Amino acid sequence: MLLPAWISKLEKKIGWLHIPQLGLILICLQILGFILIYQRPEMAQVLFLDPVALFKGELWRLFTFIAIPLTSDFLMLFLWWFLYYIFKSLRVQWGDFKLTLYFVLGWMGTVLGSIIFKVPVDSFMLMLTTFFFAIATLIPEYEVLFFFILPIKMKWIALFSAIVLFLQQAFFGAWQLTLCLLFSCINYLLFFGPHFYRLLRDEMKKRRENI
Repeated sequence: MLLPAWISKLEKKIGWLHIPQLGLILICLQILGFILIYQRPEMAQVLFLDPVALFKGELWRLFTFIAIPLTSDFLMLFLWWFLYYIFKSLRVQWGDFKLTLYFVLGWMGTVLGSIIFKVPVDSFMLMLTTFFFAIATLIPEYEVLFFFILPIKMKWIALFSAIVLFLQQAFFGAWQLTLCLLFSCINYLLFFGPHFYRLLRDEMKKRRENI
């Protein structure tokens, strides 16, 4: 799948500017966050991205929300393994620079969405979902072992994540949170949006020719 030309041009100019072993670093942050919050649950209130607290000088919240674990039970073991697979696969597909760029764009979108719409972000979930979507777009038929037992294709995992997010926003989410979610997906839209636009344009052209 061809990515937009500007990404390749950017890589040629500043390809050296990347975060080596980004996936491993993010997983280590999640592990540290899990241990910290397990021992001191109140620390979650200090780590999450709170726009109000941010403008009071608590700048660490720009980054520490990434360390807040997605769950507080044994499921984290599976999630860490799954995260490692996702990041490793994307690194093989893209290399360190594109993976770093994708992460940075997702991080910037999440932070901007939180600030603009005054929505607290209390976990890594919004950003993580965009990585699910990316790997499902690149290798949709690849299977992973759910709970190390049940084989499930990546496209179904991404579809399930999308449905859960949609239902959550439709029935429980405020419009501000929905817009913040869209901002957090800016990395996916910038990387894959042009490809889907070309597919849609070509399909419409074929249909017009067949009329």
